Amino acid sequence: MSELRDHLLKNLPRCLADVMATAVEPIDPRDCTVAAFALSQKDAANDSAKILGYQLSDYNPACRDDPDFISPLSLRWPDETESLVFDSDVHGYHGEMDSSAKLHGEGTPKEFQCPHCKHNEFNVQVQFDYWDACDDLWEDESDLPIQDYFTNIIFSGRCLKCETRTNVLKMDL
Repeated sequence: MSELRDHLLKNLPRCLADVMATAVEPIDPRDCTVAAFALSQKDAANDSAKILGYQLSDYNPACRDDPDFISPLSLRWPDETESLVFDSDVHGYHGEMDSSAKLHGEGTPKEFQCPHCKHNEFNVQVQFDYWDACDDLWEDESDLPIQDYFTNIIFSGRCLKCETRTNVLKMDL
């Protein structure tokens, strides 16, 4: 395991501060440094949640048949508490640089539904990709919290009803 990957598995991005994250195999293997985690509720150990976010098609009509969500993305746990897990305005490489140019949801979020059975509870995983720019930062600026400078993120949910795994959000930052 590379020194950078070892660091990333031990030092979570700040967007995961309110959840428990357990290292898992990558959702989508890449030709870069990757860290992937299964998410569960901090202190309660619930590993299922409803995923709240904003329908991409509401912000880009060209994607009207696309089930993907955009940020902010939160998880609603069985006890009805919520944890924000990703906001492109402040998380990720461009969010850290105050230069996020991605679509951003506003207003009341929607619950993601399984595209196969329409159920709304999932086991959630997230993958952070760190491309060459992060490798350079890691080498040149070792005091930076490099785990916060991911350049791509993937949220995936495994439906509790039909067990289908679906990408909920996949975004280059």
